[in-house]
Amino acid sequence: MENEDVMCDGEIELSDRAKSLWGKTNRVDDTEWLPLYVHMADSAAMAARIWDTWVPYGTKSIISRDLGNDDDLARKLMIFLAGVHDIGKATPVFQAKPISFGPDAESLVWKPEQAGLPMIAGLRDTSHPTHPIAGQVILERYFSLVHKWGGRESRQYACVVGGHHGTPPDKSKLESARLGKTESGLDSEVWKTTQNELIEFIAGTVGMGDEEWELLSKKRFSAQSAVLATGLVIMADWIASDSDADMFPLVRVHPLWEDEESFGMTEREYDDIQSWSGLKRRAERAWACVQLPHAWEPADMPSSCQDLFSTRFRLPEGAHPRPVQEQAVRVARNTDTPGLLIIEAPMGEGKTEAALAAAEILAQRTGRGGICVALPTMATTDAMFSRVHRWLDALPSRDSTDEKTVWLAHGKAKLNDDFQGIIAASCRHFSSLSQDDTDEPYSRKHGEIPPETVISDWLWGRKKGALANFLVCTVDQVLMGALQMKHVVLRQLAMANKVVIVDECHAYDAYMREYLKMALEWLGSTRTPVILLSATLPESQREEMAEAYLKGWKNSKLELPSEAKHGGIRELKRRQLAAKTEKVCVNAPKLVQEKENSSARNVSSAYPVLTYTSDTEIKHMDVKPSGRSMNVRCQIVDDSDEALISLLDRLLENGGCVGVICDTVGRAQHAAKLLGDYFGSEYVKLTHSRFMDIDRMSNEAELRQLLGPDSTVGNGGRPQRMIVVGTQVLEQSLDIDFDALVTDIAPVDLIMQRLGRVHRHRRGDNEFDRPSLLRGAACYIRGIAFWNDNGPEFAKGVDAVYDVASLMESLAVLELTGSSAFCTQCLPKDIARTVRNAYGDDARSLVPTAWNMQYDKGCEERVNKQEKKRADAHSYLIQSVAVMNRKRSLVDWFSPQIDEADDDKGQRAVRDTQDTVEVILLCKRDGEACLLPWIGDKRNGIERGAVIPVDTVPCDDVAKVAAQCSVRLPVALCAHGRIDTLIAALEKGCETEAVYWQESPWLAGKLALFLHEDVEKHLSSDELCGYTISYSRGGGLTYAKKEDNAIHSPKWPLYLGRRSCPPNYPLSLGIHDEYEDIRQALNSEVWHASEWYRRRYKYPDLEIVCDAEEVENVTTQSDLPLSFSREGRRYANRAVHHYRIPNPDKPVDEGEKDDTRPPSFESTGESDPMNFI
Repeated sequence: MENEDVMCDGEIELSDRAKSLWGKTNRVDDTEWLPLYVHMADSAAMAARIWDTWVPYGTKSIISRDLGNDDDLARKLMIFLAGVHDIGKATPVFQAKPISFGPDAESLVWKPEQAGLPMIAGLRDTSHPTHPIAGQVILERYFSLVHKWGGRESRQYACVVGGHHGTPPDKSKLESARLGKTESGLDSEVWKTTQNELIEFIAGTVGMGDEEWELLSKKRFSAQSAVLATGLVIMADWIASDSDADMFPLVRVHPLWEDEESFGMTEREYDDIQSWSGLKRRAERAWACVQLPHAWEPADMPSSCQDLFSTRFRLPEGAHPRPVQEQAVRVARNTDTPGLLIIEAPMGEGKTEAALAAAEILAQRTGRGGICVALPTMATTDAMFSRVHRWLDALPSRDSTDEKTVWLAHGKAKLNDDFQGIIAASCRHFSSLSQDDTDEPYSRKHGEIPPETVISDWLWGRKKGALANFLVCTVDQVLMGALQMKHVVLRQLAMANKVVIVDECHAYDAYMREYLKMALEWLGSTRTPVILLSATLPESQREEMAEAYLKGWKNSKLELPSEAKHGGIRELKRRQLAAKTEKVCVNAPKLVQEKENSSARNVSSAYPVLTYTSDTEIKHMDVKPSGRSMNVRCQIVDDSDEALISLLDRLLENGGCVGVICDTVGRAQHAAKLLGDYFGSEYVKLTHSRFMDIDRMSNEAELRQLLGPDSTVGNGGRPQRMIVVGTQVLEQSLDIDFDALVTDIAPVDLIMQRLGRVHRHRRGDNEFDRPSLLRGAACYIRGIAFWNDNGPEFAKGVDAVYDVASLMESLAVLELTGSSAFCTQCLPKDIARTVRNAYGDDARSLVPTAWNMQYDKGCEERVNKQEKKRADAHSYLIQSVAVMNRKRSLVDWFSPQIDEADDDKGQRAVRDTQDTVEVILLCKRDGEACLLPWIGDKRNGIERGAVIPVDTVPCDDVAKVAAQCSVRLPVALCAHGRIDTLIAALEKGCETEAVYWQESPWLAGKLALFLHEDVEKHLSSDELCGYTISYSRGGGLTYAKKEDNAIHSPKWPLYLGRRSCPPNYPLSLGIHDEYEDIRQALNSEVWHASEWYRRRYKYPDLEIVCDAEEVENVTTQSDLPLSFSREGRRYANRAVHHYRIPNPDKPVDEGEKDDTRPPSFESTGESDPMNFI
């Protein structure tokens, strides 16, 4: 249809055999079908339009570069591959398939049989080879026999057809298809002739002649081009497979006895499939209906940085871009061959705006058609979406076809009000378009509606949303481009079309960094501009990322050497070996540093700093800070409850707003309750991940309003006194400002990130608007349970989140090596030095010598953990672009390991997180299902605690509010092996209520957990797999095992011992299922003695006394109570076993021996065993 010679009103000249093959049916009966040649032509037509309008120039250039920069040849190749993608259906095994399900299903096998194609009995229930695999084999055979190509040349193009269902072709299945010629028709001249006829039908349509075939045979088609081509073929196939009346409808199947002149025709003029004009009408009508947007092209780019920021970000009058922003624009404009840009700058320097401005320039320079902004969490993504939306609205449009399509990609995107507003506006936009007066009912007039930020109707959904021109997403969406997951080629195509921005790139662990590096390698191979943002990035991570990107970039420069073309592979390898022998580094990244007034500037001390690539060189640029700096006094404080209360009591003497950042949800909840009980709950706010979505969003909105840059004490917006307790969400997602900060110990880069929340915004001259005691920035660091001679012992939970070695490095580099230590950090000047020292090769020299043994053990554990994470990551990681380019095709690229139907599984796979269960928390009141008492939606008339109907489908307004009451249950409830039982229990608990909810798009597939309100208004669940779930507006979700709950809330007073000696530690330390018995628990648990007793106890080991087993040495101990009479307490003997374990506070060095024996709990022989105390 692209060749003018064949685009006429005449009939399509194909044999009856070629026309008899079916490609699509209605999957119900044999009344409707679509001949294979029609679907092939439809797909080719869609590919042509996708290439001409939607694909940006930068993506086209990736493919055309492989073909000698021949843009016309690249276009023809893409249309050809899309047209022949279903050639594997021209086989006996496919044509024999039933067209519906069931043993009596009809078949269209009679059509090819009537046309003279031999059919083989017994293929009806055969599923191998699949038509993509058969298609690749057929196309390879065609290239080989008809055009005399070699195997590699044939395979590098044909693998696109083999992978067009989203799964890369499997070598063993290809071999099996080649051997089983009968199923594919490869042992029949009639079938092979028909297959060739259909292939040449598409080739003729595209205009592929001998010259084009000759050129293609001499080119090396790279793996990255094959990936993009496969993605484009999938898009064309999906569009052409839409059988709606306004798209590509099926046609009526005519019985055997009907006149062949009516073949394939219906009463609709546009369903003429026998003529070129009919096929052209189908394509035009469908394309107008699809409304796929044009590629975005940056327009009206201001020449000055000042004008660029003023127009894009609406700078206030007199404001100027910051130095980081100016230099980022300079690098984007002036770098000869831009690729990767890493921006490291402290909070408040405007990194996001710098990245967006640089991205617009890079998009214009490299021909990209959009921008992707990826962030670590849903909270940060939601906040960023609004900022990107405002920036998009400020972007000028080149013309009315340049629609700024946007998509928000994360698990809760449909709950984002800004995103929903754009969707609603888009519906109105497209409705108005459909009402245009036009002579052609299927055409679309451009220019009637002014351009705006919209949601494309076709680019809707989990798989296709990322293909929009502008994408704001959680970083999972980028990392899943390196995941062994079906249709990963679409994700890679989506990213290759854009400039990709990844924020908070320091926040990913060793597991996630493997996916980030692989994603960067593939992005480098397509020369996709990438911008990484970080406040504090360890030097080794920066180098890792730059090298990964350049590894891919070098694969974009691959060419078929002239020696290889003429069979001189050995000579090529000989020269490469000689280069290595002479120590010549071929294609290695070069490190170049831009110097300013100094020839010996050290990048490790530079901050802010830009790192960027120009072709294969890595360069650095020092940037001056914006001018504001401050000194923050950091001080160690005791981890006890009393110390925390005393500290905040002192800090808040004259009022103020203090942040308390905890490393775990449990510690945050404990601190919030403690402080709320002391200062009053009205002064304490808590935020963490175990709040329902609606409460979490409300909490964060309230914090932004109260503590944001525009709220002051003077205008009444900033409270006189407030304590905000939270987890890591406070360090990265909220633009809020504290007068002072208390934080748990963390790795030093995160400590620096947290320090950015202290005095984040100016509060008057010399911070005069702050309380007098808090005008100097201060941070108090807790989370160290004990200071032992051999190093710190961290509080329970803290060392479960972060590696002990990293925590020790943090203390060492900050010179906080004692219980009363303090230091001063000058921000931003000290950030780079501090972080890079902690992560440098000499970190051990900074650690106190007395800590070495514990530190070395921690380092070993960290290395082992990171190696395991990297190994685990490779279980689901795709092969690198370098490996696939050596293979010269996508065959055996990967076998999908992750179910693409569950995006949640994909996100967990790239984050190495355990499966958890999400539930909607609702309340049972008088037998009815209700929202929790404080939940409602005043704007839409939903009252607080509204009833959710269970005998009808809830209305959208109520259902949407209920959907926002989602929260994930803690990992403890979802342990491996228990999750199926948990889900079954949840399903049973809401099976009656949820029947009609499955019809609601908001509630379908959701699990509900019902809470009950007691007389004190506490909300808690019935027993759920041995646990009780509680929830409160102020504290979020808590949980306890039923046994643990009974100990905390006993029906009868507990017997604590024969004297009034209640323990000062919590009576219950929780239920620990990981221990097999009490002995393993005692051997493994930390020593839970009070601090004063641990300091006084100087012995090298601890004694454990437990009930004796039969085979053990036993002694007797008289401590079984028989009588508590005041006249004479009596005790019986029991058999006990004594043994010792090392004292964790007093490890003994090798060769050192201490014969001092601690007191033993052996019976004293007296009648009262408590005499020992």
